[in-house]
Amino acid sequence: MASDETSRREYESLGQQSPTQGINAYESIDSSLYPSDIKVDQESSEQYPSPEIVADARRHHVFRFWPWEIGSVLVSFGLIAATYSILSRYNGQRVPEWPFSINLNTLVALISTIMRAAMLVGVAEVISQTKWSWFSRPRPLSHLQYFDEASRSVSGSLSLLFVAPTSPLGILGALITILSLGIGPFTQQTIKTVECIQTHDKVNASLPLAHYVPGNGTIYRIGAGLYEVQVDMKGTMINGIVNPTGNDSAITPVCPTGNCTFTSHNGITHSSMGLCSSCMDTTSFVSKLKAGFYDNYTLPNDMWVSPFSDEAYLNVAPDSLTWASSAFTSDFASLSASTIINITVLSFTSALCNGGGKLNCPVLDGSGGSTGFVATSCSLYPCVKNYNATMERGVLSEKIVSTQLAPVNWIEAGVGPNEINPYMNYTTLQSPCLINGTWFDLSNISNVPQDPGRQFTPINVDGTNYTAPNECLYKMEFPYLQALYKFMGSDLFNGICTYNARQGQAITCNDKWWLSSLYHNGEASFDTLRTAFDQFSTAVTNKLRTTGSSIYDTNVHEVVEGVVNEVTVCTVFQWEWLLLPTILVAATAVVLIVMILQNLRDHRQPVWKSSLLPLLYYGFGYERPHHEDPSRPVMDLTEMNQTASDTRAMFRNGDDAGFVNITPSINDIIRRRGRDVDVDSLIEDR
Repeated sequence: MASDETSRREYESLGQQSPTQGINAYESIDSSLYPSDIKVDQESSEQYPSPEIVADARRHHVFRFWPWEIGSVLVSFGLIAATYSILSRYNGQRVPEWPFSINLNTLVALISTIMRAAMLVGVAEVISQTKWSWFSRPRPLSHLQYFDEASRSVSGSLSLLFVAPTSPLGILGALITILSLGIGPFTQQTIKTVECIQTHDKVNASLPLAHYVPGNGTIYRIGAGLYEVQVDMKGTMINGIVNPTGNDSAITPVCPTGNCTFTSHNGITHSSMGLCSSCMDTTSFVSKLKAGFYDNYTLPNDMWVSPFSDEAYLNVAPDSLTWASSAFTSDFASLSASTIINITVLSFTSALCNGGGKLNCPVLDGSGGSTGFVATSCSLYPCVKNYNATMERGVLSEKIVSTQLAPVNWIEAGVGPNEINPYMNYTTLQSPCLINGTWFDLSNISNVPQDPGRQFTPINVDGTNYTAPNECLYKMEFPYLQALYKFMGSDLFNGICTYNARQGQAITCNDKWWLSSLYHNGEASFDTLRTAFDQFSTAVTNKLRTTGSSIYDTNVHEVVEGVVNEVTVCTVFQWEWLLLPTILVAATAVVLIVMILQNLRDHRQPVWKSSLLPLLYYGFGYERPHHEDPSRPVMDLTEMNQTASDTRAMFRNGDDAGFVNITPSINDIIRRRGRDVDVDSLIEDR
């Protein structure tokens, strides 16, 4: 504004008032606009600043005519940058939930609307300014209307493409206006929602595990050195034979969403004390023995079956397996010192028959058909099972990665091999082992900090003695193992089942009814029996995991914690759709910069933009007062607005239609003030 005042004073110092013209328009009051009968002494000729002076002033102050347009372009750039930033922030993330049901699409739509409005502010004024330079050559007057409509609407911009194809800035501005219609749809397309899995921060998943067996209250003493497992474990073992894959034998995870993951190391997410099985096929040890009128098929341990009606078709019994030692593999033989119990199953079966061929089924059964036989011996022993677990869509997938035998820890018990101590434990050292965020293995297990409350136990691993923290040990105490042996050996796996043709495919096991599951409806084989004992071991292990305890406190049940994932809706940022809005904002900045540079270069053309005043002050012909003196410089927008603010007019209809100047005369102004003032003092006051 200071520069405006300087220019005005410059005009005042150089310009002289004419007796007929009155005070010129560059002063505070233009006497030519105020009819007056008061004569003021003035010089006979009026002078104005030279064109060179006016051009220099306009060149230096051209930016003052474009402040809102420059600001609007900067706002557009800021908004497009904010759009990139916001969408990048939520790319791949859960759709945000904001108050008042405002979502990400609403925010982006609002930003794009403001961005388009701000961008078109500059575009509209560039198109409007272009029309004045367009008429530097003879053009149809209707082009004024086309340019004006192009600065205001999309339809006008479409028309301008055909009216002024040789106006680069006009065409570019019109194209920007037309293409700006795509800003809203394109920015909405940048947001794509997809189904995704996100971590739930407020809850954890968990799976039970046992570092120590038994837990508190899981066995009870029935005599000197004699223990019994609780009835729930007995039920689990029976169920592990008849329905091993049912829900009663399954682990129940804590996973609120049904989608959970657990941190793994070397593919292992967690480990637990449990029960393992290992089986061998002992069918080759079966021999035929004549017993009176019957043919019996027997094993060296005197277990037998007979293919006659109401005779034994299935025989299950605990066994030492010394008679089958010649068939032991090295792995099977290594289990002998740690085995809880060995079970042998001898059964007739038709699974080996090949269309009733006598070669594979040489035995005539009680119904007159052919049958074969199968013998399987399995060892059940304490072990540590290493798992990899995930849960998806409510289904737990828990795979056994590996197992480790839990032998007697002779060093801890203070006894030699093959000796018995009621306080000895079957123990496994887990390696590597995570303690306080650090992994330890056999090479650095001795470096575990001896923190208060931490206990250490001596153990022998592959002939080398170590002292390991109890956090890395999994134990099953001897009394619990005895309790398992007692129930499995005397009740669970000890019985004979008979067959009669009237029973169809079923056999009768009397009070050991659960053993009939091993018969497999006359289709038993080594594979079915091995699978049955594996499933039985899994059912018992799952029970141990839920009833076992911490290594330090038998009242504390341990769990492995995992991450809860939930299927939700996530945002995907498709940045390609922001290219159009970005290009349009950049193009707006370009046309504005080019227009400003054009104003700096062509200083004779004032910045009038969308103003209507030039049409009034510089209309057709030379009857306008501003055309009376050719030496008078053309007013710029600021000067024109100042002059217009001091002028009052009205539009007159009729034959002589047009605007009429009704600006009060100087005498009227003086009378209203109620005192005499000369023109100079009036100008000074104003």
